[in-house]
Amino acid sequence: MFSSARLVKLNLRQQIRAVFAIVWFDGVLPIRRSPFNLVNFIISPLTILFFIYIFAGPSKVVYALGGGLIAVIVGSCIILETEAAFIRLVARLQDMFVSSPLSSVSYVVGLSIAQLLNGIAGIILFSILLILYAHLTIVSGLGIVFAATITWASISSMGFMISTFARDVRDIWVYSPILTVLLSFLPPVFYPITLIPEQFRFVAYLAPTTYAAGIIQNATGLVKATSGQILLDFGGGIIYTIILVALASRLSKWRQR
Repeated sequence: MFSSARLVKLNLRQQIRAVFAIVWFDGVLPIRRSPFNLVNFIISPLTILFFIYIFAGPSKVVYALGGGLIAVIVGSCIILETEAAFIRLVARLQDMFVSSPLSSVSYVVGLSIAQLLNGIAGIILFSILLILYAHLTIVSGLGIVFAATITWASISSMGFMISTFARDVRDIWVYSPILTVLLSFLPPVFYPITLIPEQFRFVAYLAPTTYAAGIIQNATGLVKATSGQILLDFGGGIIYTIILVALASRLSKWRQR
């Protein structure tokens, strides 16, 4: 039996207000309680930036800046798997949202934005550094924003989908660090894909972050991509994001059976 509240549907304005309420509850308040959460996702990208500057030279720093932006987004969004599982299994708050007029889409969007706030300091830092060092134009800036957006959407969808299959929150604690490495540091995010032998590049394209990194590297002038490569990065990024969002929508368990 569902609550009678399920019979009442929220209009768009009310759904947006509900999203902001979730962002405040699950994003802003935890940061106010523990501001050091903002530092957590900057340390690894800054470390890589340091080593690239020392060993590759200042001319390669922009690779680290673009890669750092993606790494911060991935790190802050993939933990949605742990957060959503905690809310569902430990706090039991998802049952309350299920029985309310709130849509599952609004719920997931609210949680994904809330987790993104954990990386907001890193996003701002690397964005400013990109503006200063890469001499961006409006078009290239929009390209970077697009790459960041599809990274947020795809990784958040992946994280929420994984969370809904967990039976114990401890089961998925180990996945976030592993997925962060697999999505941020192994693919050509901090380096050009041309360093990978051509016969093995298809493996890199299995990671959604490869497409976002390609867009950023082309936008910052690090690589001179052909029209075919640009189409592959944008088209592949969009298709990958749509697939992950669709899978999350279809496979994720909103109501417990």
